Amino acid sequence: MIHRGVLEFSTKEGISFIDITKEVLSVIAKSRIREGTCNVFLPATTAGLLLNEKDRMLLEDFKKMFMLIDENKIYHHPSNAFSHLRASMLRSDVTFPIADGKAVLGTWQSIILWEFDVEPRKRSVVVTVTGE
Repeated sequence: MIHRGVLEFSTKEGISFIDITKEVLSVIAKSRIREGTCNVFLPATTAGLLLNEKDRMLLEDFKKMFMLIDENKIYHHPSNAFSHLRASMLRSDVTFPIADGKAVLGTWQSIILWEFDVEPRKRSVVVTVTGE
């Protein structure tokens, strides 16, 4: 069986993040799939997904790491090359198991959508749950 849901998020400009774990877990619950996998896909090139701890200080450290790609440098791409380069440090999808109808995630793991573009965006996230 396959169940698909599309989640919509409004992001802020620049380096920002949204914890989307709760919304993804809601799609899994609606799927009624007990055993299988969940794929979370972000069709974007200036944003990315991270499966990691949502500690405030750690998120600030990630932000500092992303800022190492300088916005003021001259790049070949005309306007927002740094946004694409930052996003390339992350993934466009994450996949994890479903057991007993629940996501198998580590205690501290959250699904975090990072935005890097120069203006606010509406981001669609495709959640596909497969299994029985």
